[in-house]
Amino acid sequence: MTQGEGELRRYVRISAPGHVQEEDVQSLESWLKGEPELKGRVQVKRAPRRAEAGVPMGPQMDIVLHVVGWFGTATAAQIVRQATESIKEWRTSRRALGDTDPPDFRAEQDGEQV
Repeated sequence: MTQGEGELRRYVRISAPGHVQEEDVQSLESWLKGEPELKGRVQVKRAPRRAEAGVPMGPQMDIVLHVVGWFGTATAAQIVRQATESIKEWRTSRRALGDTDPPDFRAEQDGEQV
């Protein structure tokens, strides 16, 4: 077996319930790319959003943080905590800029067999 085959890669998926504007996803994506605690530890990417009841089908995308290297479950959990804190800071910043109800993005572990 070559390196990478059959390994569980760790991802952290960031999504919000309901319909989310593309501008909000882009804003949070840029915010996360600038987070010093995440730099060098994750690659910020996009992935198709999972189906959600009551949300119109469309080109909705989630943000996915791909944990760089093999760090295991504990590190993925730490990335979730750091991403959650970063999302809180982003929401506070958006409110300070006049957005009264920024999307309630949430981070969760998302493993994928490769």
